[in-house]
Amino acid sequence: MSENKSTETNDVCEACGSFVELGSVITEDDTIFVLPLEGSDPAGVKKMALKYVDAAKKRFASVVISQKEVLKGDIFHVEITFTFECTAEKLIFEMGLSAI
Repeated sequence: MSENKSTETNDVCEACGSFVELGSVITEDDTIFVLPLEGSDPAGVKKMALKYVDAAKKRFASVVISQKEVLKGDIFHVEITFTFECTAEKLIFEMGLSAI
């Protein structure tokens, strides 16, 4: 019994039918991540922001973090800017956001 199948290697994602060159998505100077949070309870929003800030500081000692807080009507907004030392740190942090 013999099979006559042609084996092809494609660089195409089977799930979506497309491909992307990794270097075109990730650049070495992509080190800034901005996380907006909002809610009607300022204390709750600040508590959530602190979780993300603590997680970043715990994992990446050199991360630089700044925050802007604004109250617009009944909604409290916090924008946290994380500046990482390198793109890899930023990506690692982003991938771990769901665990925070």
